[in-house]
Amino acid sequence: MSALRDRVMEGLEDVIDPCSVTAGAPLSIVDMGLLNELCVDDDGAVRVSMRATSAMCTMIAGIMKVAEERLARVEGVTRVEVQLCSGGIWTEADMTERGRRILAARRERSRVEVAVRPHEWKTRKLRPAAVSEAPRESISN
Repeated sequence: MSALRDRVMEGLEDVIDPCSVTAGAPLSIVDMGLLNELCVDDDGAVRVSMRATSAMCTMIAGIMKVAEERLARVEGVTRVEVQLCSGGIWTEADMTERGRRILAARRERSRVEVAVRPHEWKTRKLRPAAVSEAPRESISN
């Protein structure tokens, strides 16, 4: 790997997925597996293809902008192009091993913090649904 490519990867490691922060397991876009393709030319041109975690992701444009701005500051980079890859669906399998370890550790902490008992719903007595005592108004035209 070239020194420039190493610096570009370090720059991408600085770009954090905001949803992973909200989940309490901050992960870079690299660890999240959001990078689809990375090309670093000898002249310093960098092309990044990224994928969103879902078609409904509202954060991907902001993530791409941050990645572009961060890479523009990398020594030796002359041009940056970040584009969204429309093909392929992201899954947890796309994450790096490090990313999966961080996420698994966060999930385990959550299980300790909030005791979850499997099948608890089977043994709990259900409360009757609340029935409103207030009279309903009829709607007329």
